[in-house]
Amino acid sequence: MGENKTKVTRYVFDDLILDIQQGRVLRNDEEIYLPKLSYDLLVSLVESSPALLSQQVLMEKVWPDRVIGDETLKQRIKLLRKSLGDDASAPRYIEAIRGRGYRLRPKVKCECVINQAPAAIVDLTANDHFPNITYQQLTGIWRRISKLGLSLIVGLSLATLLYSHLYSGPQQDTGRLTAGATAPADMLTSKEIANDYYLKGKEYYQRYRELDNSIAIEFFQKALGKDPEFSPAYAGLSQAYSQQLFQFNGEESDRIKAIDNAYQAIAFDNNSADAYKALGIAYYVSGWLSKSINAHLKALSLAPDNLETISNLGFIYSEQGKLAQAINWHKKALAIEPGHVVTMVHAGQTLSQLGHQQLAQAWFRKAIDQQPDYLLASYHLGQAQLRSGQYQKAIDTYQGALKRYQHHALLSEGLADSYFYNGQTGLAHKIYRDIIHRQENKVLPRVRLMFLLTAPEPATDDIADLAESLKSSLYEGSDKAGLSYHLALIYARQQQEQQAIRYLVQAVEQGLTQVSKVEQHPLFQSLKTSDSFKRLLARMKLKQNQENQLSSELAFFQTKSEAVPLG
Repeated sequence: MGENKTKVTRYVFDDLILDIQQGRVLRNDEEIYLPKLSYDLLVSLVESSPALLSQQVLMEKVWPDRVIGDETLKQRIKLLRKSLGDDASAPRYIEAIRGRGYRLRPKVKCECVINQAPAAIVDLTANDHFPNITYQQLTGIWRRISKLGLSLIVGLSLATLLYSHLYSGPQQDTGRLTAGATAPADMLTSKEIANDYYLKGKEYYQRYRELDNSIAIEFFQKALGKDPEFSPAYAGLSQAYSQQLFQFNGEESDRIKAIDNAYQAIAFDNNSADAYKALGIAYYVSGWLSKSINAHLKALSLAPDNLETISNLGFIYSEQGKLAQAINWHKKALAIEPGHVVTMVHAGQTLSQLGHQQLAQAWFRKAIDQQPDYLLASYHLGQAQLRSGQYQKAIDTYQGALKRYQHHALLSEGLADSYFYNGQTGLAHKIYRDIIHRQENKVLPRVRLMFLLTAPEPATDDIADLAESLKSSLYEGSDKAGLSYHLALIYARQQQEQQAIRYLVQAVEQGLTQVSKVEQHPLFQSLKTSDSFKRLLARMKLKQNQENQLSSELAFFQTKSEAVPLG
């Protein structure tokens, strides 16, 4: 902004004054009370104005000694906007630039106004909670009394007494301590320290990276070391072990730990929605969709408006082939947060299963427009293009995304799929192999499957072992259609027609409804002359049509596909 910032004592913008000498924000001489993190965030935006600050830079400025996720920053922006009376859809103060960051909209004027330093300043901004209504009322009274001439000493005494009242009393709320709290450790209870460790673990978990997930597990275990009956930490451990199994090629022990810790969380708090949600996720990654739905419904009964639970339910119903129900849950989630990108992608997947490939692509593009780095949206956009027979478009989609995220395993897998559908089997096989060789990337079981099935001379023993592993999961109670579908691919590659169709029938019974996934897959082309295969396709089309007729909400998604508000 040109001025020497060492001389600036306050900034004036629009109808607000940020007095950094006294650490206050004023509007018409009335103070707006901000939590510490909200205040630090506002200072960062004001001091950098009119520059645009990326999310990463803002996180480093406001949380210099901690690693946080994008969602934490978004929630802090939301809280600051609420305190200032700002509107995200028509911002007056804070503007969000999609995919780039945030900046202050008003022009900022710098001033140097030396006020007489108060005898003592009580740093109430250190309390990172919502403002205390009683406190605001009392300080308003004090301001009026001070104008009548009471001495500064009386004011200081009142402030000190108030500070003692607010901070020294016993606190039973386990959610009181945030990860950014600064109270000395010897003043905290074991439960408060456990909660602090839990919140830090949750932040690492939400970064969705293998190393961060391991750190999250360590923090959750530290929390339980301080309080062995702390239910949220058990729920956190359950979700982290589920993620270890699902995203990062975990072992069988991770599945057991995920389920066990979820039940531990329920044992210590059977009214915890997070505990039942953790159990639902653990069941899902174990392949038990019906059990997962029941656990999520229990979580929803305890927290009826929980967006993540509602979104998860839509996704799982979709995997079960109950597409009309899935569409209803997607709509409920979007009613809570119209710009929720995870639900946008879930809705796109369900619409694709219903055969509405162009509408599905519109929702995937909406998700990408809303959050360009949400790679699942790009992946599923390419998959929808494959289902539409747009093989070159799918190749272009994945190649474009890989220019920014080089060697990303999921995007590379999508590119390999596209080449395979396009008849370039040798190139597809090479990419599947490259994904496996890059140990730093997660290797999905499906990648190994497709690597084996696209080889010029398939390794018979390896394929047999993989088939036995898939069958074992089904025998153990998994009701995921994908397992049966993969077995059908194996038998189709081995030209065992009846076995391939037998497992396709099982996949349909388990919820497979996407006709194009069977009709267009290169490995199933040899089955097209079979009467059994023709009957199976006819049955799938009938089921897909029935789900379309059951759904009364398709018009909503057709209308909203072009009207999703940006956050």
